[in-house]
Amino acid sequence: MFKKYVNMFREDMKYAMSRRCGLDELNNFLMLLGFIFVLIALFTHKWVIVLIGAFFVVLCYIRVFSTQLDKRKSENDFYMKYMGRVVEFVSYVKLIVKMKIKSIKDQEYVYFVCSTCKQVIRIPKGKNKISIRCPKCGNTFIKRT
Repeated sequence: MFKKYVNMFREDMKYAMSRRCGLDELNNFLMLLGFIFVLIALFTHKWVIVLIGAFFVVLCYIRVFSTQLDKRKSENDFYMKYMGRVVEFVSYVKLIVKMKIKSIKDQEYVYFVCSTCKQVIRIPKGKNKISIRCPKCGNTFIKRT
């Protein structure tokens, strides 16, 4: 009986959110900005900074639940026009850090990220300094395993 209502709720939420904007890069940035302001407010004890952080979080949620998809897309395109390189660089650095952590945990393989196409390449450990060719784009680089 309970599963039936959970499934009905899930279907209703899926239908309601199908006509909404959802998360994009600008929303991620607004949420991060709000979070940073709230953290600063925790240390400074200034209520004005809390209001600024809350403003950014509320603005993010307004954009997430908006039904005006064209306006939200144009706002995100404008943001990506000026901040696109920064967003790509941050995601590239996050991928490199993730692969470094994975290499530390894995005893048999080392993971590298191709600088041109961002393809993850797995190489056996203990090969010393080798030339690695990316299977996706053909870029070659020299790394130590």
